[in-house]
Amino acid sequence: MDRDADIRMGERARRGKLPALWAAGRRAALAWLLGLGLAMGALTMLLAWLTGRLTSAFTVAGLWTVLGLALAFGLGKLAERVLAEKLGQHYVAQLRGGLLKQSLTADRAPGLGITVARSTNDLSSVRNWVIQGVVPLMAGIPLLLFALAGLYLSAPPLALALLIPLVLELLLLGALAPGAYGAARVLRRRRGALASRIAETLGAATAVRAAGGVEREVGRLQDTAAGMAAAAVHRARFAGALRASALAVPLMGSVLLVGVASSAALPASAVTSGLLLLGISSAVLGEFGRMVEYRQNYKAARRILAPLLAQVSGSGPGTGEATRLPAGAVGNAPDVVRLQPAPGQDAKRWPTLLAGPGERIAVGGGRSAQQLLHRLATTGLASDPPPHGAWVGGRNLGLIPERSRRRLLGAALSGMALERGPIARALRYRRPQGSLDEALRLAQLFGLEVDELPEAEATMLRRGGEPLDDAQRAGLLLARALLEEPALLVLDGLPGALAPSAAREAGRLLAGYPGVVLYRGTLPGLHPTRRWEPQERN
Repeated sequence: MDRDADIRMGERARRGKLPALWAAGRRAALAWLLGLGLAMGALTMLLAWLTGRLTSAFTVAGLWTVLGLALAFGLGKLAERVLAEKLGQHYVAQLRGGLLKQSLTADRAPGLGITVARSTNDLSSVRNWVIQGVVPLMAGIPLLLFALAGLYLSAPPLALALLIPLVLELLLLGALAPGAYGAARVLRRRRGALASRIAETLGAATAVRAAGGVEREVGRLQDTAAGMAAAAVHRARFAGALRASALAVPLMGSVLLVGVASSAALPASAVTSGLLLLGISSAVLGEFGRMVEYRQNYKAARRILAPLLAQVSGSGPGTGEATRLPAGAVGNAPDVVRLQPAPGQDAKRWPTLLAGPGERIAVGGGRSAQQLLHRLATTGLASDPPPHGAWVGGRNLGLIPERSRRRLLGAALSGMALERGPIARALRYRRPQGSLDEALRLAQLFGLEVDELPEAEATMLRRGGEPLDDAQRAGLLLARALLEEPALLVLDGLPGALAPSAAREAGRLLAGYPGVVLYRGTLPGLHPTRRWEPQERN
């Protein structure tokens, strides 16, 4: 998504709304669907009129015409379904992009299970509402209006056979909708809890097996699943009531039509046309219960997705003066690093740091230092309000575009999982246009012999870095952090993961690094020029 789309999505999300369905890339499909709905309504009237004429004056040509129109009606429904799927997939793709962007850029990202649940169950609820709610309404409302007009033209009293069941069904569905919404909210919470527990349990599989806790954890998962199953059954009661009422009430229309036709002594042609129109209308009314059910599921998902998407527009790059230090300000010089973190919640305050090329700064402070280096490496301290933040060469790392930030900042943190893809891509992930030969040279220097791998640099990395071991992963991360020598290099805990020979080479290289090195841990031959530690707040 482009920046303008992010802003529009964020503005609507802050009002509790999801992005507008009527938007670029979807307008044509919506216009076609609306036109198709009108055409299908007109076709229904024509089909009913011709069928009525067959009753009074049967001809083979008339029969074939009716059959042809029935086939055209079926083809129209096929086109409607295909267009609906394209529309729903395009819309969900926009939401998925925003949701994943929020998860990747949030200071405190949700658990893996929650993210997966939101990207599957919640987005499926949105898709179902678009495909089987919005689109059927767009096609169904014109069809009902045409059917109502056709019944009235056939015989005015016949319109009551559709109007009365329609009003009654809308009243019943309106009464059941709040309960369906509440049940949908409970079910999505239970699903999220189960997904989160499964992800966390699988993540701790080694510890669980080592402690002999497999049966115990499976039992806990089954208890959580039982709660979700109970919530699903509770929602099914409302879903069943919605669909039952939507299917049962239209049957009343057939009874009313027969009664009205008999009392008014209407001709057989009028009755035949009325029954056909009422049958097609009953199919539309029968979908209303499902539409209301999907609407409530959508509202439950929207309640969670909208606040998350509201954060997307605030996570992008800034413009103009906000991205730079004022002229003459301290730290506004080429390759100079100025770090001014905002006070955290741990009662510690970090003093402002000014560092120039060639400085090697050891960071102390335990957990607080680890959290700071992680935020610096991943967001450039984007969430720290002015005048706090991180600047390199006078540019605010948290506000400039990602492409500019990764040119100025290289980072290798312990525990980093590698993205899926070939090693050649992983080595140049920070600088895709960088030299592969240089990246391979650095990787070899830090203990990753790429030529010894099954497919050399084409070897695929999966599940966070397999088939590499911990030392090889550390070497790869360090190599790509150093590629093209960024002005600021952030290292946290990585030195201890390197093989001894690779650690010596890393220490030697970093001792003469031309930029600023900010690090935790020790490496042979790497001696800090000074230390940076937090202070207790008064």
